[in-house]
Amino acid sequence: MIDLHIHSNYSDGESSVYEIAKRAKALNIKSLAIVDHSIEYSRGLNEKKAAMRLKEIDAAASTFDLKIYSGIECSIDVDGKILLPKFEFDFVVASVHECISSLDFYTRVLKCLENCEFQVLGHLFSDFFCFNEKIEELDLKLLELMREKDVAVEINSRHKCPDENFLIMADSFKIRYSIGSDAHSFLEVGKVGWSLEKAKRYMKQSKMFIP
Repeated sequence: MIDLHIHSNYSDGESSVYEIAKRAKALNIKSLAIVDHSIEYSRGLNEKKAAMRLKEIDAAASTFDLKIYSGIECSIDVDGKILLPKFEFDFVVASVHECISSLDFYTRVLKCLENCEFQVLGHLFSDFFCFNEKIEELDLKLLELMREKDVAVEINSRHKCPDENFLIMADSFKIRYSIGSDAHSFLEVGKVGWSLEKAKRYMKQSKMFIP
């Protein structure tokens, strides 16, 4: 099993890296990623915190014999930009974290795809952030850019997104997919059943994203 979207107490998660790793080991998870929020979030990762967290990740990976990736989740701002500390992460997740109109949502994500370097689009079209209207023409444009930039779509169990129709379209474009619980405590680590079921059902041609 794999879980590539977990928040620790280095941003808004409740649990330490050690507690997350211990839970992952108990669940027989082979690979996981700590993906804390970036510097646009008041409690997010700056360079100093990212370096401290990496030391804890390396120690926990050694203790529990796990592959633990050091990732980061960046919010896509109104100009389609993301803010990153000057630190080398294993991969970057870019996500919208505001309640905005569907058209504004597409505009932000498309600009981000065009101008920023990242590897995974996080919790795409989540109802939690007020997304309410799909626009097929823009879906196609989005998928074309994702294919061009080799950006994976996250299948997010916490937000239960993206929807089945988008996954079918993504599979036709052979877009890679990432599996994530979006856990904010160690008890939520590995809760990726929804993601795995959707991937098995709809992602027939696409490959899983591995950092």
